[in-house]
Amino acid sequence: MAKMILMHEGMIVREYTLDKERTTIGRKPQNDIQLDDPTVSGEHAALLLIQNVYIEDLNSTNGVLLNGKKVSKRQLEHGDIVRIGRHELKFVDEKANSFDSTVVLSPSQVLPEPKMGKSHAYVVRVTRGPNKGRTIELSRSYTTLGKPGGQVAVIARRGSSYYMMPMGGTGDHSANPRINGEPMSAASVPLNDGDILEVAGDTMSFTAAE
Repeated sequence: MAKMILMHEGMIVREYTLDKERTTIGRKPQNDIQLDDPTVSGEHAALLLIQNVYIEDLNSTNGVLLNGKKVSKRQLEHGDIVRIGRHELKFVDEKANSFDSTVVLSPSQVLPEPKMGKSHAYVVRVTRGPNKGRTIELSRSYTTLGKPGGQVAVIARRGSSYYMMPMGGTGDHSANPRINGEPMSAASVPLNDGDILEVAGDTMSFTAAE
């Protein structure tokens, strides 16, 4: 199922499931996704569900940015970032991100299942950086890491598995959060027990809760 994750200043505001043929976005209260922002038009854009999901600008004043580029109508891909005014919407296509989807991959392309310990409850422990010593519980569906206006990542919990997603970005992967020393280039990366995460100056360890 396709979803949009609404973010403002790096923080998750709400999650919207795209189960209608047309989902409207704008400043007016009758919109399906209302954005309280003076730079957003009354009826700014629409999400169209026609087999795939499309974003369409409804002749707005300030336009719609898709991954940093202005668009009038474009099909969305998993991980795309739509910017409207001061808000960002991240497109999450769970079918595209599912390990059970019927996609033919070569052996080198197959993503491994996350290697988890016996406990399904996990935390992030900050080992270096401004927040050293802090432990962040991953009990919610989405947990935001980082600084608004700077480097931000989200850890998504799906059942007993966890995935990390970089938020925002300009296409320069070297500026993205890192997992085990490597900058994130994928829209969503499965986390394994013991992974080392680097976000906004903090180094963290993804480990099972005690």
